[in-house]
Amino acid sequence: MLLTKSLIHKLSALSPQIQASIRISSSSGGPLFFAAICDRPAGYLNTRLTVVAAGLSKWLDIYSGVLMVRVLLSWFPNIPWDRQPLSAIRDLCDPYLNLFRNIIPSVFDTLDVSPLLAFAVLGTLGSILNNSR
Repeated sequence: MLLTKSLIHKLSALSPQIQASIRISSSSGGPLFFAAICDRPAGYLNTRLTVVAAGLSKWLDIYSGVLMVRVLLSWFPNIPWDRQPLSAIRDLCDPYLNLFRNIIPSVFDTLDVSPLLAFAVLGTLGSILNNSR
C-alpha cells in the first residue's frame, strides 16, 4: 500500500491532468490501483469488476485481430501452417472456429462461412463487456 501511495504521489507530480484523475478510496484505506487512475466522468462506477471487463474487452479485440489474420491467411492455399508463427495462430484460432464449423457447414464444399458467426459472437461479447463498464 505504501508503494502504491508513493507511485501515485510521483504520478500526481507529473501533470495536473493525472492529478485530477487520481481517486483514493477512503473506504478501503488506499487506492485501488487500476481503478484509481481513470479517464471517466465522475458518475461512472470504477470497480474491480469494471477493470476486469475492460481487460476482457481488450483481450477480445486482440483475439478478433488474430482471428482476422487466420481467416485472411486461409485464402492462400500454399501457406506453410507447420511453421511459426503461423502454427501458433492456427493453434489459437482453430479450436474456436471449429465450434462454429460444426454448426454451419461449408457452402458448396469450399466456402466456409462459419467465421462470420464467430466474429458476430465475439462482437456481441465485446459490446456486452463495453456496456458493462
